[in-house]
Amino acid sequence: MLEVRIPRVVKRNSMHLLIDKVIDSDMQPLNNQMNFNFCELEYIEPPGVTVLSNLLQWLHSRNVEIIFTYPSDIKDRRTKDRIKRDPLIYLDDSMFFKKYLGNCLTDRAAVRPTTIEIQDVAYNDSYQWLQFQFIPWLASRLDLNPVSLNDVSMCFGEIFNNIKDHAQQNIGCIFAQHYPNKHEVNITISDFGVGIPNTIRNVMPSLTDKEALERAVQEGFSSQSTPKNRGAGLHTLIQNIVINYGGEVHIRSFRGILTCTRNNFNELCLNSFYGEN
Repeated sequence: MLEVRIPRVVKRNSMHLLIDKVIDSDMQPLNNQMNFNFCELEYIEPPGVTVLSNLLQWLHSRNVEIIFTYPSDIKDRRTKDRIKRDPLIYLDDSMFFKKYLGNCLTDRAAVRPTTIEIQDVAYNDSYQWLQFQFIPWLASRLDLNPVSLNDVSMCFGEIFNNIKDHAQQNIGCIFAQHYPNKHEVNITISDFGVGIPNTIRNVMPSLTDKEALERAVQEGFSSQSTPKNRGAGLHTLIQNIVINYGGEVHIRSFRGILTCTRNNFNELCLNSFYGEN
């Protein structure tokens, strides 16, 4: 059995360290039995929750036997002074362990008002999920009318279109958290598809992963995957989330990493680089 030690800190820029422990360069599991050890985990961000869950789902689909190891004092950790900073309690309240073990680790685990329950959402169910779960939650957290979030809903509809077109399964793993003190919402969607760079290289074979991500977000560019979705998805997402709402879009696909932000002149800033696999 392969022991997979969850890193001490799990952030969006360090998820490749975990993925490389379980998947080889040919996109195959490194072992058919894996023990995910959570004993060293001290901090995890929402992207880490989503990618970890999606990774486990991917392994399950390939008949990999998975067990979890976690500290024996987990039930004693749900105390007032630890609840907000303990990553295992955070995962438990996200329903992460219930999803994979059938039960939460602690008796009082409950989805926090500032988060949504981690979920696998299929393309065919995405419209219902957006309209009746995600958008009402987001509107409530931001004290907005749901109608005012139509652009956000459209952006996520485009993401699900891309998942349907390019993922091995038409499913995206989703988790979100509201940080009221920071006036921020972190929304993460993860899937194991063919990857944006591979899709772009269908029409521009010479591009690196970094260059492919830069090209993918250009207005009007198309990999011509489907007639209805040519050149719209990523540019629309970035235009609305970054330019219109002042947010940030972070995309990681294979070794390509792209962060999209807005400067003081309301101009789009792209910061791309070539990361580790």
